Order: sequence, then structure tokens, then C-alpha cells
Amino acid sequence: MAQIVLSKRHVAMIAALTTSVAITASYAASVHARTSTHLQEIADNAALAGVNALAASTGQPAEARSAAAVAAAQTAAAGQSGTIRTLQPSVDGLTMSVVVEDADKGTQVSATARYIPAKDSRPARQAVNMPGSVATTL
Repeated sequence: MAQIVLSKRHVAMIAALTTSVAITASYAASVHARTSTHLQEIADNAALAGVNALAASTGQPAEARSAAAVAAAQTAAAGQSGTIRTLQPSVDGLTMSVVVEDADKGTQVSATARYIPAKDSRPARQAVNMPGSVATTL
């Protein structure tokens, strides 16, 4: 087998290149994380507004409840950066799912809020959040 002998100069060049790649990757990851966090906040707020509208419109026809949830979610996200891609209320399940994307940066996030009625006998602070969702009670 042939041995590879690296001079101090080669080692220094490899270390410099490795360091610059690591710094660039770290910067890109931090910018991506900030964008995703902001988009996630928009999605979370829209999902919560939608599920609260579903809960507040109990007793109305399903179509009216669904329309109220969509309108509330759109209002919560209005004026924010990012585009709402999907709004999916579930009248029967008392959930609201929202997908928000930033097409310029190629980032997409989602949130699902579920209303937990008080008759569950579980206080809001004990409601368990599932990964990727937000639970709330009124």
C-alpha cells in the first residue's frame, strides 16, 4: 500500500478549508432555523385561531363552522410573511391543520391544533401535546 505523506502546508490548507465549510454550514443552518421558527409561529397561531373558532361556533351547521375556522386562521396569518398552503378544519374532530410555506426559501411548516373540551376533566396544563401539534382548551 502506498503511504500518503502530507506536509504541514497541506495539513494547514485542509484545516482551513474544513473550517470555512463548517462556518458556512453553521451560518446557513442558523438562517434556516430562524425562518422556520417564524413560519412555525405563524402556522401555530393560525391553527389555534381556527380551532378556537370551531369551538366557539358549536351549534351552527358544519359548513358555517368550517368557514369560520378558515376565516379565523386566515385572519391570524394575514400580513405575515409566508403563504398559507393548506387550511384543513375538522368539525367532528375539533382540529385545525395549517401548512405555511416560504417559497423563496423553500421552507414549509405545519401545525395542528386540537380542542380538548373541559368535560375531559383534564385541566389545560395537563393536556398532552402530540409532536407537531398544539393542544388548547377554552
